[in-house]
Amino acid sequence: MKLLYILLLSLLSLTAFAQTTPDVIPWSAKHRLTAQDFGVKLKKETIGKAEFQLTTETRTNLYTKQKRTIVRNGLVRSKSSINPAHNVAQQLRFQQTLFDITEIYARKLRQLMPATPTDAPTPTSAKTDPAAQMTAAAAKRRQQYRLQTANSTIAAKQAQWEKTIQKELTALQQFALPE
Repeated sequence: MKLLYILLLSLLSLTAFAQTTPDVIPWSAKHRLTAQDFGVKLKKETIGKAEFQLTTETRTNLYTKQKRTIVRNGLVRSKSSINPAHNVAQQLRFQQTLFDITEIYARKLRQLMPATPTDAPTPTSAKTDPAAQMTAAAAKRRQQYRLQTANSTIAAKQAQWEKTIQKELTALQQFALPE
């Protein structure tokens, strides 16, 4: 019986040390995207794309029965691609800016979420669901960015967007997730 417990403990400790890379990389002010963050490496003249995920999760405190909603913004590694042979710095700058835009809307969604939501969630449509509204607004803003900067190839416009985004992130700093 002791041998069984030791074996079980050994297996559990091995799995703890054999952690794999997470598929979703959370947004972080400290970590800028690198080529290693992208799970798919493309060849030839194709340009990569990133898949961002804005998710909400409701958690209930077992003792107080209060519910709170957690909003996360992340890059989905397995669905994100980059071409290591095609101007990597520009691709990373473009994808990081898109990631930052998504973080602005994640913070706005956190701002909208009540501190103590109701116990019984009410059914919502896409028109009234704050998460759906913020996701749509983020997509629209990312599209504006793509068009105005020609996918970050117009340096002056890119710098202007980065400055605006940093101002917005700073203004919404109190709604950032702790790192």
